[in-house]
Amino acid sequence: MSDDESIDDEMPTGIFPGETDAPGGSSAGGISGILGAGAVGGSVKPTKRPRKSRSASSSSRTRPVVKLMVTSVSRSYVEPWRRKTQRESTGTGFLIRWDEGDGTNNGDNDVKKTRSSVRIVTNAHVVRNASTVRARASFGPYVVSCETEWVSLPLDLALVKITGGDWEDFCRGWGFDADVSVDGLLRVGADGTNGEIGGVGTASNNKPTTTTQQLQCLNLSTTLPSLDENVTCCGFPMGGSQISVTRGVVSRIDVDSQHVLRIQIDAAINPGNSGGPVFDEHGDVVGVASAHLRAASNIGYIIPGKIVELFLNMCRDGLQGKIEDRYCGLGISVVVNGVGDDANASNGSGGRDGNVSGEAAQEPKHVPGIPTLAILGSQNLESKALRRTLGLEDLDGGVRVCGVRDEDGEEKKDEEVRNEEEKSTDDTSKGDKLKANDVLLAIDGIPIGYDGTIQLSATRPDERINFRSLVTCQRVGSKVLLDVLRDKQRKELEVVLDTCQFLVPQYDGFDACPLYTVCGGCVFSPLTVPLISEKKSNKISSFSQYFRKQRTGNEQLLVLHKVLNDEVNVGYHGWRNMILKSVNGYTPKNIQELVDIIVRKVKGKTVEFHVQSMESEDADWIICMDTQEVLDAEQRILYRHMIASWTSTDAISRELRDAIEEGESSEAEKSVCYNTMCGMRKALGKKEKDEEK
Repeated sequence: MSDDESIDDEMPTGIFPGETDAPGGSSAGGISGILGAGAVGGSVKPTKRPRKSRSASSSSRTRPVVKLMVTSVSRSYVEPWRRKTQRESTGTGFLIRWDEGDGTNNGDNDVKKTRSSVRIVTNAHVVRNASTVRARASFGPYVVSCETEWVSLPLDLALVKITGGDWEDFCRGWGFDADVSVDGLLRVGADGTNGEIGGVGTASNNKPTTTTQQLQCLNLSTTLPSLDENVTCCGFPMGGSQISVTRGVVSRIDVDSQHVLRIQIDAAINPGNSGGPVFDEHGDVVGVASAHLRAASNIGYIIPGKIVELFLNMCRDGLQGKIEDRYCGLGISVVVNGVGDDANASNGSGGRDGNVSGEAAQEPKHVPGIPTLAILGSQNLESKALRRTLGLEDLDGGVRVCGVRDEDGEEKKDEEVRNEEEKSTDDTSKGDKLKANDVLLAIDGIPIGYDGTIQLSATRPDERINFRSLVTCQRVGSKVLLDVLRDKQRKELEVVLDTCQFLVPQYDGFDACPLYTVCGGCVFSPLTVPLISEKKSNKISSFSQYFRKQRTGNEQLLVLHKVLNDEVNVGYHGWRNMILKSVNGYTPKNIQELVDIIVRKVKGKTVEFHVQSMESEDADWIICMDTQEVLDAEQRILYRHMIASWTSTDAISRELRDAIEEGESSEAEKSVCYNTMCGMRKALGKKEKDEEK
């Protein structure tokens, strides 16, 4: 984890149940072109490599490791109208060879040429919300500026590149020619094996580009290390400024909260170690240091090489997650206009302050999220009576599907799918789908046990892991072959993996962004995991029932998360963490509908918010305020708390924005009216009067 920052074991959220690595071979993608050849699948016995002396091994391991010095400015979710104080932290990364296209092709086969470059692999939480990133060499006073190119917040991995202005400085510091190939940095032998440690790298023009001492050769291993195998963790943890090396053993192979493979080690992982490489006994990179468990002794977690390979292959293939798939379709209108919609970007239809669109243009690219089978849950089948009921007397293993999610995100239980099960269809263009009450027996031919576990690999049958790891180690959109029992009949289904779209977004900048609306001092926001984490309130845990729910369309869970005390809201001071149910009889589905209701439909003498307390869900609590007093107090409340606008830019729908701009004639009036609820209501009133005339 980065220095000055404490990360829990199930980083970054620790909310959803986790999964592990698949026991198959390494994923396709030719990782040898990135970190050297020789990566071996989990079920294939790795080829033996010659033992290296400790001195040679230590030199080759530590030279590609860099210290990352990061300055970050995060957004506040508790006070979403501002940003947090700038903070500085440190982390670790390591250099990899990176093949990228140069925009030309070979002519005959129309294949783009590639040129070798350099990237830095680190954790996503090290460079999240970074305003500046600087990389310092482990062997000398060489510092270069960097920028984040690719990131995966669910996998906690990031790919960082050296900025163009510092490329020549980087090449001089690391000792190779900037105008030729960097094969001397991370070299791959002609026979497809990684280059010998201590050899001399040779550029495409057959001229030596580095000395023997400067050569670095790393190899990413996708083979899971054995239990009790020695591992070495390199990085820049707290307690000193120079590189640190700690040793330990592999303690456990398990899954994290997102059902993604992780490895537990007892080597010390402290703040500042995050993003550093972890080596096995052969000097191969078997993982990336990620987190440690608080209030525990010698429990650290690393991201396995197989997951790192999956991330790098998606980056190299340009597999970028669509912004509409990440967000709920709300709170990203300016982001979409600034990045995803060139037509809208060119006509200046972005937000009135321009902050969001400016950030989006510079933010790193996100790979898709973690794939899923779109099931709501699975039930172990250790009960003999239940197995007989499902027709499993003669079959071993399997788990029952408790519910499924349809294409619109709606949850379906057993009784809702019985009629559908009676209907047959030949349309398989979108792949087959699981149904509630199906019994999942195997995935891609790998049997699932009664307890929902599978063998770790064919060569390690005594070690077991959660069956969902067979899904999370693949890309979104991949197809898997499922062996299921439906109505006591065995079937084979080919299912396309989709990504989860949670009702409560999980990651700031990936599927969550801070949105708010202030009305009469009551601050309403969509419920998100970053908001929950920032509040650090014991009452927040009562929202856990919503964490696993899937959203439907543009649905959001709106909450009253604080009240800004004022005379207009006397009687409601201290109210917080309550779910908004309705406003003057209208039920808002998301924050854009809430803003629309307040400025268009609240025309009576009072404003009434019906909210629900988590301690008593059946109780109906009412916040009632005089409408005119709310309008009169608006400027006073906003000024007192230094709030520039009564609502977020992205909380105003495109339809409402167009209606307001039709009501205001001058550009100055248009920009000012958005800042207050009173101004927006007046602009809509002008439009209605003009229509009556």
